[in-house]
Amino acid sequence: MVGLKAGRDEDLPLPTGVFWAGYVSDRGGYGTVSRNYLKMLEVLNIPVHIHNLGQIHKEIAQDDRDLIGSIHRPISDLGTDPVMVIHSTPDDFARFNTTGFNKKIGITIFETDKIPDYWVSLCNQMDEIWVPTAFNYHTFTESGVDETKVRVMPYGIDVQKYDKNFEPYSFSTTPKTFTFLYTCQFDYRKGFDLLINSFCEEFTDNDDVTLIIKTYVHENDIDAEAIIRSYIPIKNNIPSILIINEKMPENELLSLYSSCTCYISTDRACGWGMPQMEMMAMGKPVISINWSGSTEFMNDENTFLIQPLDELEPVDINLMINRPLLYMGHKWAKVSVENVRKTMRDAYRNKEKRLKIAKNAKEMIDHKYSINEIAKVMKQNLAL
Repeated sequence: MVGLKAGRDEDLPLPTGVFWAGYVSDRGGYGTVSRNYLKMLEVLNIPVHIHNLGQIHKEIAQDDRDLIGSIHRPISDLGTDPVMVIHSTPDDFARFNTTGFNKKIGITIFETDKIPDYWVSLCNQMDEIWVPTAFNYHTFTESGVDETKVRVMPYGIDVQKYDKNFEPYSFSTTPKTFTFLYTCQFDYRKGFDLLINSFCEEFTDNDDVTLIIKTYVHENDIDAEAIIRSYIPIKNNIPSILIINEKMPENELLSLYSSCTCYISTDRACGWGMPQMEMMAMGKPVISINWSGSTEFMNDENTFLIQPLDELEPVDINLMINRPLLYMGHKWAKVSVENVRKTMRDAYRNKEKRLKIAKNAKEMIDHKYSINEIAKVMKQNLAL
């Protein structure tokens, strides 16, 4: 694995404790990933002091709240050789005093063809940078981050959480028999335009299919639903589209996952793909674009892959205008409506292929990306 240290596990000198700074109580991706990493530290039996960087969101599950409470230790319990881990964007890397720590590790991610220019110096001030994918190993080092500092630390998942029966989701409007689901925080990089245009070109109201978009926003002044609905073409016989615009507790979200036929992401630059991973763990088929970080664990044996075009294209103009320090001059996958249509139709039409792909995906997640398996990688990366 790129950036992984060599050595036998039993010979590795490990830190006596970890100071963990991150968005551990956040409902979004950073929160989910942080809590899964904490579960790995619990498996490794390494004492942890938790410093929560954000709010405590009520939507996270009670078992995750219990985890945070049970493993949190005072700093005095971290022993004589602790390390500091900051799981966030590099903007937070310089916030903490590193005195008394063996090393300072930053864990982060970015989804386009390079990282923001100002991130490079922030990353290079750390002793190590952990990124989840080989894709990010290359984008970070090619942007100027010292390659000797970069380690690949994949995301893991609590597979048992998804391997159970869930209550049917209570829809406000009953969807049709076959359902495509896309769930994410609202952002212009998520490809809602591409998804809706493709769905409305490929299907009509005569097809027994519904596209379900579950989204939410952090900023209250953004009318996400109105923006998403603006992508729906004005024409006759539009296929069934259901938009759910709300924050959801985890048990409801998992119920929604379980009640849908197939997951689809048209995120043109996907840093990892945690919802795809979660749906795979449930044994559901997944559609995703064959570019960026999701290629770490998705292939044509376990995913309906949307093939991008050969060339990249500039990111959405809204991102460059509203967040120029992050996205100005960046590129991502160029994807045709035709390729999305073709892949959606394939998944809709071919039940046998859906079952095979879903089975392969679940086996891959269970065997390669469980908490216990990825904890082995963390153990090597934590070695002093």
